[in-house]
Amino acid sequence: MKFDSIKSRLVLMTLICVMGMSMLVVSQHYFTQRLIGLNQQRDVLLRMGQDLLQMRRHEKDFLLRHDRRYFEKFTERSTLFSTRLDTLVPTFNEYKLPITDVESLSVSIDAYSRTFQQVVSLQERIGLSNEQGLRKRIIDIEETLTSNISNPYSTSLFTDLKLAVRNFQLTHEGQYAKQLDVLSRQLLSANSEGGELLIALSQYQTVLNELVATYTAFGLTHNEGLRGEFRQSAHNVESQLKMIDGALQPIIEQQEAQVRIYSLGIAALTSIVLILVLIKSFATFHRAFANFVMFFCRSKRQYQKIDTRQLGFAEFKSLAELANEMVESRQDIEARLASAEAELASKKAS
Repeated sequence: MKFDSIKSRLVLMTLICVMGMSMLVVSQHYFTQRLIGLNQQRDVLLRMGQDLLQMRRHEKDFLLRHDRRYFEKFTERSTLFSTRLDTLVPTFNEYKLPITDVESLSVSIDAYSRTFQQVVSLQERIGLSNEQGLRKRIIDIEETLTSNISNPYSTSLFTDLKLAVRNFQLTHEGQYAKQLDVLSRQLLSANSEGGELLIALSQYQTVLNELVATYTAFGLTHNEGLRGEFRQSAHNVESQLKMIDGALQPIIEQQEAQVRIYSLGIAALTSIVLILVLIKSFATFHRAFANFVMFFCRSKRQYQKIDTRQLGFAEFKSLAELANEMVESRQDIEARLASAEAELASKKAS
């Protein structure tokens, strides 16, 4: 298709505008969808952070209240966290991000959940209330010993021992664990000759030793035993979650930059091409119009045809051909009129 007419130039400019706008819309839609996907993954990370905070909250509520209901809530949040984590894998594969970050986070959340479950099991072994576990066994044996110990010295030792047991259960301090061992040995030694009393004291000592061992495995402080392990696991999950968020942020910024670059590039290219076409069309139109003006000026004085090769647009060439035919017709009419006048004059002369 030759763009040598006003109509074709207008069609060309329309096509340029339509193609430019179409490319702009397509690129905007493409990158917008990618940004939406990335921001959705970012939203998943934020929700995973909220899940982790809720897990830490349920963890502390369980340790404070010893209610298994909080462990069940913890488990639900942990499952939800893992489900959301699985949705990150396709995004990491698509953008060639290190999938090991997701795998490490999955391992850490599993370790955190597994360790906390062990903590719950130990707490259940100790007793979620005074009616369960070692706490109930201690209370039952203490009731038996209270009715069987009559010696004032043994009674004093037994009272100190019960106080040490209560202090140890409240504070989990090592000094009270040592008191339990010393006082239980002294009490057992002071009643080494008693039959049923000796058996009860031996059971009491065994239960206390088991209590100390269980609390030691549980963790006498926040940073020891299983308590220290699951706290460290929680910190690992939190830090790895931040690493994944840090890995996604540059991708989002890169996509946003590409949106701006492509949008500006397409708009600039479309504008440049359109401006060039307009300039060329204006120059052609101006040259053709000037030739027509000059043609009519010359035609007033002399019969001169217009050169159609200098007009550019096909519409002007058609007008030029009609104008040239008009000049030829006028020349022909004037020639015939002159011939008729000559012939008339010759007849008058004769």
